[in-house]
Amino acid sequence: MDSQQALTLLKGIQSEIEFSPGVARTDDFGGLRVVDAKVKETRMILSGVSGLPDSLVKDMDSDTNFEANSRRVRLETLAEYIRSTVKFLAAGGVSKPKKQIIAPPDYSKITQIMPGLQEVIDSRWREAQRCQHVKAYTGAIILMGSVLEALLLCRANTSPDKAYQSSKAPKNKQGKTPAIQDWNLNSLIEVAVDCGWLKTDRGKFSHALRESRNVVHPWVHVTTRANFDEATCTTSWEVLKASVQDMVESV
Repeated sequence: MDSQQALTLLKGIQSEIEFSPGVARTDDFGGLRVVDAKVKETRMILSGVSGLPDSLVKDMDSDTNFEANSRRVRLETLAEYIRSTVKFLAAGGVSKPKKQIIAPPDYSKITQIMPGLQEVIDSRWREAQRCQHVKAYTGAIILMGSVLEALLLCRANTSPDKAYQSSKAPKNKQGKTPAIQDWNLNSLIEVAVDCGWLKTDRGKFSHALRESRNVVHPWVHVTTRANFDEATCTTSWEVLKASVQDMVESV
């Protein structure tokens, strides 16, 4: 949660547990369990705010005052921690993690077959990250899929004879293998695994990314009930990075 949400929640708890600084609303809490519930609620809020000093939560967890057989002591101690946190948040002490754009890996060994191609792929690599940073997850997945397809196409064109001879190479209705540039992503993945350019498990995960990428078609998006999130993107990045490493090392 952001700092403003945390401030609102903490101030709400503060008004519930004390009349004024140092004066606890002891009579409003029927027992220690009720006080403990309020302490737990506060801890949950603090754990959801990134950027708070580690010492704040650690000190709270180890504070023996929360073990005292006294509602007043526990409430007053909790109020002190809340006041400290509110001051910290109000002063702008929490800074949002900086969104970084990670540079693409060096895949020049396979992209050099076409002038200008690496610049386009590099651009999409960075753009996918920008989409993820602003929670445009569908756009991020589609761009990652396009990068995977482009690099697989590069790898196949780097060793065309081996690609065409693969038992996984696609056939048209006449039983002939079309030009590599006309292969779809499914065929590119299958051939890459068969030729040893992708590890077997990487091929399986690449197919998962391929299926996610297919939501570029709205019909597929609806029928598959795709609902991408941060975790989807994080997993897809790991698949993409590992696949790129496999392809580069196979040259």
